[in-house]
Amino acid sequence: SQAPQADTAAAAAASAVAAQPWPSALPEQMRAVAQLLSASSAPLPLPAIEASFKGKGPWKKGLPRILDTLEALGRARHEDGGWRG
Repeated sequence: SQAPQADTAAAAAASAVAAQPWPSALPEQMRAVAQLLSASSAPLPLPAIEASFKGKGPWKKGLPRILDTLEALGRARHEDGGWRG
C-alpha cells in the first residue's frame, strides 16, 4: 500500500514550507486552508495541515470544521486519508 508513503511525502512537503501564522478571523482561516490544499500535489493528512500553521490557543480544534465546510462548498475533498483542494 502506498498510503503511508504518500502521507509521509505530504507531511514532509507541508513541513518543508515555513509554518505560517494562523489567521485570527474565520474568512482568512478558510482562505488559508483552501490555498494550502490547492497548492499541495498530494492529499494532506490533518497533522500535516496543522504543521503548516502556527498559532496560540485551541485553533487546531476548529480545523476539522473548516475542512468539512470547505468540502461542503466544493473547495476541498477528503480522500486517501488526507485532504486536497
